[in-house]
Amino acid sequence: MKKIINYILCLVLATCVSCDASLLDIQNENTLSTGVFWKTEADVEAGVISIYGMFYRQGTWTRNIYTQMIGMADEGVSYAGWTELNEYTKFIFTNYNFGETNVKMWREHYIAIFRANQVLDNIENITFANETHKQDLIGQAKFLRAFYYFYLTVLWDNVPLVLKTSSAADQPMQATADEVLTQIEEDLKDAVSKLPTTRDTNNTARPTKGAAYGLLAKAYAQHHKWEEASEYLEWLIDGEGKNYYDLEPNWENNFSNHTENNKESLYEIHFSLVNRVGFDQTDNYLDPNAQLGTQIEMNAAPPGIGWNNIEARRWLVDYYKREKTIDGKHDVRLFHTLWYDGASSDFPEYPNQLIYGAPWNSDWGNRVFIKKYSTDAMPLYYWNDNNFRSLRYADMLLLYAEVLNELSGTPPAKAIECVNRVRNRVNLPNIQNSTYYNGTQITGNKDAFREHLKIERALELAMECVRWIDLKRWGINNEATLNELKARDSDFNNFIIGKSIRMPIPQSEVDNNPNLNQNDKY
Repeated sequence: MKKIINYILCLVLATCVSCDASLLDIQNENTLSTGVFWKTEADVEAGVISIYGMFYRQGTWTRNIYTQMIGMADEGVSYAGWTELNEYTKFIFTNYNFGETNVKMWREHYIAIFRANQVLDNIENITFANETHKQDLIGQAKFLRAFYYFYLTVLWDNVPLVLKTSSAADQPMQATADEVLTQIEEDLKDAVSKLPTTRDTNNTARPTKGAAYGLLAKAYAQHHKWEEASEYLEWLIDGEGKNYYDLEPNWENNFSNHTENNKESLYEIHFSLVNRVGFDQTDNYLDPNAQLGTQIEMNAAPPGIGWNNIEARRWLVDYYKREKTIDGKHDVRLFHTLWYDGASSDFPEYPNQLIYGAPWNSDWGNRVFIKKYSTDAMPLYYWNDNNFRSLRYADMLLLYAEVLNELSGTPPAKAIECVNRVRNRVNLPNIQNSTYYNGTQITGNKDAFREHLKIERALELAMECVRWIDLKRWGINNEATLNELKARDSDFNNFIIGKSIRMPIPQSEVDNNPNLNQNDKY
């Protein structure tokens, strides 16, 4: 009898399964798969928002990329207690799988690209009520994909170029930096044609046409495509863009959380303290209340106040003080960029100078700390809500000067004008009338002008994650250049020409993908 019952049960079960196998295919409504998610216009909007969400990760703009970009450049140095974090900024790469920097930065940039690819792969299959809105979302996704690929090339050069939604089994081919830059340029040219010129106040975190023009010009400059860079910079400086962008009269307003999205800003990464949820909540991808702030401030604050993972090199103070303003004062950019012993005597017009409520600590000696992007928080909190200005009009002016100089036999008048606009804003004289630099030589010689721009850019854009990009564009490929950098930053004693201009690819990625080779000399 038991055998008969068992046979009957097996038969019933087999019949049920064979009748409708779909009954076993149940969708978990709490975790929708990518195969069933993309149905409506709202789904695409949510997909685009998820790309922006990758700004709030430790490997992107919450903390670590900021440390790495400043640390590798000659403007910064790390004395972090975490040995690998310290050494990674000094071109000492022993653990290629260092999670806090190499692995997180690589992984989180590619997650952002994966999300952008999903949007671009699915948007054409969805009906939109408004075609303009659809094209805008495509433009945003392409801008963001280009944005993340730009920093991948800045850090690693030779990376997989993935332009379709990937799966875990994929083994994408490696591309050269030139190939990636070419794709960045294509994405941004399309974004320029789709993005609006302006945004309303509820959408200032989304890129505009001007943001795409700015990033495209920077990509072309990195590619040494001077003619193309000139075309897009001209739109910003002398074309339609001049109706929307200009220098902010008060230089320091570009770095305050009280004066965000001003006319000098082409693109900002927006941060918020709406979710005050603790110390390191950004690594929790499943938490809808994850932190939307940045740890830039805590990361750079002096020892005893913050983590002090990154600080500035002393030569910057000296360079700022080389040249006095028209009224005989020190360059105000020094005061708002750096904390250092002696600031109170250099800037007596700013009384009661404190660092998060504390006076200069004599134990800090001759060290120099990063003040730019600090807030008036007391005591210092783990997070702040100060937007990071990724693309700034002053950068565009100086880049336009550089590009025009490269296209000419001698510095053209427009290039000199662009430099003087940046200098005059902080009350420095025209470069022709400088009391320190040889203005006649600088304005009359292509090579001298190029070399001087390296100083102007260092002082205007210090601690903005621009200097390493500049150094790569100018090249560190001979001993003379390397020796100049060593004189300013002893970290470059570890720099190996042909190797250290790029980071090692995480070894785990190389081991898992036969189409991926480790960068040269690693």
